[in-house]
Amino acid sequence: MAALALTAGGVIAAPSASAAASAECGVRASDGRLWCGNGAPAILRSGAYHEANITGQLYSTFSWFDCWTYGGLHGGGNTTWYHTKGDWTAPGYDGWGYVPADWVNTPSSFDADPSARGLRHC
Repeated sequence: MAALALTAGGVIAAPSASAAASAECGVRASDGRLWCGNGAPAILRSGAYHEANITGQLYSTFSWFDCWTYGGLHGGGNTTWYHTKGDWTAPGYDGWGYVPADWVNTPSSFDADPSARGLRHC
């Protein structure tokens, strides 16, 4: 039986592992996390705004995000930021941080209300 994934369009059968990294962008029912492609390297911030301290960085181009929040306006034209743990940790930090939605391959309809798609608000 195929695993199920919740995407912007609803629950679907999860693609194969190799296809998942290129096609999947949605909240998985199994862990409640958003799994999606992203720009890299992506800087993670201690707060959801560009002036916040750098806590880490994502080197991967397919990552998970455990929650979202409102923050500073970014290049995507909205104020949605996603929270995750980086692949690299800045000295003195734990590597957890926020990345603006324009670095995550979510559609603007998802960014408008990630909670409606199953991702918890931070």
